[in-house]
Amino acid sequence: MGTNILRIVLLITTVQFLLSVRCNKNSTRPCMYSSYSFVITSEWSPQQEVYAVGDTLNLSSTFPKKLTDQINTSIVVDYSNSVGIGGAATFFELDTITHDVIGATSKFDYYSIIGTIGNDVSIPTKSKSLYFAELSTTYSLKIKLVPKQKGLFAFYISNLTSNGLRGKNCTNAGFVNTLTNTNKNLNLFQYAMQRSPASQYEIDRIYCFRVQ
Repeated sequence: MGTNILRIVLLITTVQFLLSVRCNKNSTRPCMYSSYSFVITSEWSPQQEVYAVGDTLNLSSTFPKKLTDQINTSIVVDYSNSVGIGGAATFFELDTITHDVIGATSKFDYYSIIGTIGNDVSIPTKSKSLYFAELSTTYSLKIKLVPKQKGLFAFYISNLTSNGLRGKNCTNAGFVNTLTNTNKNLNLFQYAMQRSPASQYEIDRIYCFRVQ
């Protein structure tokens, strides 16, 4: 069961932006492997175990344009003017009878405050695409979700990717993205699935809650 969930999440996180074939002032050509690796964080708020139908949950993330490369930690990269930075979030309802997960994107309304949340055409019932906004000194994302139905839910955030900086080849990057929430209500996941999260990857990126 845990392996199946992880496969779904990993499949979603491999969705990449379309690769450019030329390099000019407004495009880039990525290298086969990421040239840079960065570390960022995100947070769900308010941090609660129980919400009501109609409450608002916020997913937010902000990180500076100047980032330390994790491949070579002596390098600080000015990652301004990206062609786009994005990832995905998966939305599951936890079935306490079958101990399985059900795609739950239809159970919420979505609002973009900074950046964009959009439909993920690869797995529309389970996933939404996230795109960060480039501000003067940071990249930022803030979205609001409003539950429409009762249930037990688990959200996963993915790592992020960028195809690179405009006008520069081989500047594509990966962004390790984890949640800073001190309590992710993993007890709800264990109750519904009859197991603990399968891996540290899940633990770092999952947030569980009940809507009643």
